[in-house]
Amino acid sequence: MKILIVGLGSIGQRHAGCLQKIAGVDIAVLRTKKGTLKEASGFTEFYNLEDALAYGPDGVLISNPTSLHVSTALPFLQRGIKTLIEKPVADTAADAEKLAAYSEHLRVAYCVRFLPLINTIKEIAAQEKIYKLSFKRSYYLPKWHPYADYRTEYTAKKELGGGVIRTLSHEIDLMLYLFGEPVQTVGVTDKISPLEIDTDDFAFVSCKTAAGARINFELDFFSPKNVNIAELFTDKGKYTWDMTEMLFTPYSETVPERIYGQELFDIEKMYLRQAQDFITFISTGKSENADLATSKKVLQIIESIEK
Repeated sequence: MKILIVGLGSIGQRHAGCLQKIAGVDIAVLRTKKGTLKEASGFTEFYNLEDALAYGPDGVLISNPTSLHVSTALPFLQRGIKTLIEKPVADTAADAEKLAAYSEHLRVAYCVRFLPLINTIKEIAAQEKIYKLSFKRSYYLPKWHPYADYRTEYTAKKELGGGVIRTLSHEIDLMLYLFGEPVQTVGVTDKISPLEIDTDDFAFVSCKTAAGARINFELDFFSPKNVNIAELFTDKGKYTWDMTEMLFTPYSETVPERIYGQELFDIEKMYLRQAQDFITFISTGKSENADLATSKKVLQIIESIEK
């Protein structure tokens, strides 16, 4: 099976590494060498669309800047080639709509869906009534890719579809994946730090589900040490987790109990499962990656907050 990767930045390289672990997959890349990786990749390389199409890929993985996703994907989708687009699918919902005619051939790579943690949240939600789920994500943008000047990367540039709320939109997708479309959304985005970017560096969002639960998101580019934590309140008690363990505190107690460890947060397994899902999508049309409708809804929620 031939897989073409478009864009070989950090996430493109990660996808390539995972695909290399799957038997029978041949990898090629379409690149400009304008990103942080200037040297040869070790894969078959193409530098124009015509040569990449002549390669005859069975599937294409789009991992270039967000603002280029739609225009890059269309030539492949128009030929019926299964395509996996990095999140977010586009920088606007209107741009994403240009892909509507090809929705059955595309999925969007919201990788957190493949974290073992998500099945545990599903199990909790099936057995307990959820009141509130809050996510907090924070990292210092200049440390995100220490090998690059953060001011030149897509995350720092509005014209490339950057900003914290788009870059860290995984949890908005998770809300839709786990609980469906919210009945209410309020929030704010802002630029409040001295970072040399022209995009938002802070966002706070609160959504209400059809079942009455509150799902909150606080996102920023500030923390010197990466923060990726959550707390979940149910009728049984409080669950908290970071990327190392999950704790539970019943309402009758004050000291939390460790109920899961690192097995819920295996990042390498998460990306490998996503890569395997893409191969399944190419072969069968079935996928757990986000579909276009859900990915467009993520953007509509973001745009409603920005307005």
